[in-house]
Amino acid sequence: MRRDLVSALFWLAVAIFAAAQGLALKLGSLKQPGSGFFPFWGGVVLGLLSLVLVARSLGRQSATGPRVRPESSRLLVVAGALLGYVLLLERAGFVAVTFAFLLLLLRLERRGWAFSAATAGAGAAASWALFQLWLKTQLPVGPLGF
Repeated sequence: MRRDLVSALFWLAVAIFAAAQGLALKLGSLKQPGSGFFPFWGGVVLGLLSLVLVARSLGRQSATGPRVRPESSRLLVVAGALLGYVLLLERAGFVAVTFAFLLLLLRLERRGWAFSAATAGAGAAASWALFQLWLKTQLPVGPLGF
């Protein structure tokens, strides 16, 4: 099965889930949107775009297109890293876990260590400043105090 078809079907499932969850909440109106307004309409738009991608994917008759390979482990590494991010966030703190996560993602893209570390550090610091300083959001603090 081609990658674009697999990804389109995945995002179509996400869109259906988001729209259903939005319907379960109060939609409200355009002037006074409820809590389900954005998830519902976001799901509708995502679903439409996914259907366009499904149609384009099924319309192509090329057998030489990229296919999903079971030996591709990068997807599993990223999924595991996301799970690790969620599990370690409270214990290790936002900045440390975000830095490690970004470093792993950049190294998976075969970037150099210096570039990966600098970019991960800048990304973790910028996201901390955005959420902690500007938006005044409480972030998990690790054992090092940040």
